[in-house]
Parts: sequence; C-alpha cells; structure tokens
Amino acid sequence: MPSTTVSVLTPAGAGAIATVAVTGPRAWGLSRWLFTPTGGKPLPDAPELHRFWVGRVADGDEVVLAVRAVAPAVCVELHGHGGRRVVRRTVEAFTSRGCVEDAAAAGDAWELLSRAPTLRTANVLLDQAHGAFDRALRAALDTLAAGGDARPLVAELARYAPVGGHLVGPWRVVIAGAPNVGKSSLVNALAGYQRAVVSPTPGTTRDVTTTTVAFDGWPVELADTAGLRDAAGLEAEGVERARARLVTADLVLWVTDASADEPELPDAAAWDGSWLFVSNKSDTGRNHPAGARPVSAATGDGIPGLVAEVARRLVPDPPPPGAAVPYTPALAEAVTAAHTALAAGEPEEAVRLLRSVVRVS
Repeated sequence: MPSTTVSVLTPAGAGAIATVAVTGPRAWGLSRWLFTPTGGKPLPDAPELHRFWVGRVADGDEVVLAVRAVAPAVCVELHGHGGRRVVRRTVEAFTSRGCVEDAAAAGDAWELLSRAPTLRTANVLLDQAHGAFDRALRAALDTLAAGGDARPLVAELARYAPVGGHLVGPWRVVIAGAPNVGKSSLVNALAGYQRAVVSPTPGTTRDVTTTTVAFDGWPVELADTAGLRDAAGLEAEGVERARARLVTADLVLWVTDASADEPELPDAAAWDGSWLFVSNKSDTGRNHPAGARPVSAATGDGIPGLVAEVARRLVPDPPPPGAAVPYTPALAEAVTAAHTALAAGEPEEAVRLLRSVVRVS
C-alpha cells in the first residue's frame, strides 16, 4: 500500500498561520481519528471535496481542517497557529500513527513560488507546492513497484518537462538579422516601451540588450543583438556576442526588411523549429520571404499576432490547472530520462531515476 505522508506546506520558521497536509490512503481515516470538530459531531465517513471544519487535533490548538483533494489520493490540510511547537505537535500526532513525514514538501516549490515572475507561472508552482508533482511521482513509483505499466503516468509527467525549467527563469528569445532591418524597433514594440536605442546608422547596437516581458503569461527574455555582418573593432565584438546568443536561444526571431529589394536570410542549415522569420516594415514594403510573419514595429501592425505565435512556439502544450509539472530543470531531466528508460524496456533504470528525485524523508 502507498505510504501516507504528513508535510508542513508553509515556509520554515514561526508565522501567524501554518498549513500541514496529510496525503495518502490513510489520510481521511487518521483525520477522523485525531480531529474533533467543534460541537462534537464526528467527521463524515468519506471525505467531501472542498468541505472544511473547525476543531482540534489530538486535543491541541484549534485548527481548520479542509479537504484539498479526493483523487488520485486524499489530501487533507490543517490550517492553524504558526508557532513551531504547535506545528510540530500536529505533525507528530500523525507520524506517531504511521505517517511518513515529507520534510522537503515546503522546500523547492514554495521557495520558487516567491520568485515566480508571472501569475501564470505562480499558479503552476502553487499546484506543485500543494503536491501535484509529488503525488504523480509517487503514483508512478507505486505502479512500478506493483509490476504495473507506469508508462502512461511517466509520459504525462514528461509531457510538461519543457515548461519546468522556465517557471522562474524566462525563455530566451533572440532578435537577430542584418543591420538596419528594425530589430531594436521590434524589441521596443514587443516590450511596449522604449527599451533599445533606435538609429538609422548601421552598427548602432554593439552589445546584447535584454528585457524581460510576459507573453500569454509566460516569462520571456528578449535579446536585441548587433546586426550580423562582417565587421571590425567594437562592432565585431558585438557581432560575435550576437552569434553566441543564437546558440543558446530557445527561439530566434530572424528579422528581414520588407522594403529591401533582397531580404537577407540566414544559412538554410540553421532553419529549424527554433527559428521564426519576421518581415518588418510592412508599412513601407511588401517583399516578404515565404513563411515570414509581416509586422510593422512602427505602426504596431501584426505585433499581437507575433506575440501569440512566440508564446505558442515556446509553450505548444501548456499545462492545465492542477497538472503535475516537474518544476525544476533537475526534475524535468529525471522524468524525461525515466520516460526514455521505460520506452526502452528498462523499468529498473526508470525506478532509479524517479527515486533519485522523490522527496520523502
């Protein structure tokens, strides 16, 4: 039988309010045993989602008991005074009856939550702080331990691995192209304010200028780079820095000039899913390369559609509310490798990888 865990969800230290979660097959039975509702009427035989009661745990301080989830595992939360001794007494009431304390539950996800740059990533992290990823991980391990087919469970975890590395750190989008195609103007249009210096003089941008924005709720770092051409001196240094950024980008927006006779395109060998072609200055020209998105940084025409397309390219499969998401690069790497191992018929290796990141003390 899977273990029942008890964990402190609020950050370490004393506080006005603390939350203790009990999750697993015995969560409701132990809650009924240990919790006495105010008024004396016992808890119902089965948990009812989103119901809450006021009462006491093991004759301790008054708390509010709430049913957080009933599937795939019952999760009960106890909200009460945040003093260290009060919290410890509540936890020990459950551990003394066979619960396993998940001492790390308030660690990574809650810490990252305080650094979430957008409301959307904060919501994803909040779901993980409340145990969405941990529950799914344990379900996969329990299935493997029982000799069952855990491939669908692990595949669902690996599905959202690409999102996990960017819940705090932004996706890197590099604006690149030849000189004077309007890269800096495009950055300003995407950012919604004057972030980059705009000049008709080629070579004005000599360093990489970055600004962080949110596209469809996802954090994105826009990098304005020097125009790519043969150059010397300080401009050459800027060109080299621009080329280096292309290698590490999650997405490259290659900008051309719609008013030019022959828009400059990169080497075809570089074209793949991580490149998006943008034809700027659509208000003054119509020479758009095949497949390029026409926009005008000057008038704003086409900018909303470009923003939507960038967000779609970066996050083609956004997780729904409550989904289990491997919320750090290390977790994402582990579940992806476990998924690969299961596909190759190596369940022992998958178990090793998943156990390496399970957070039960």
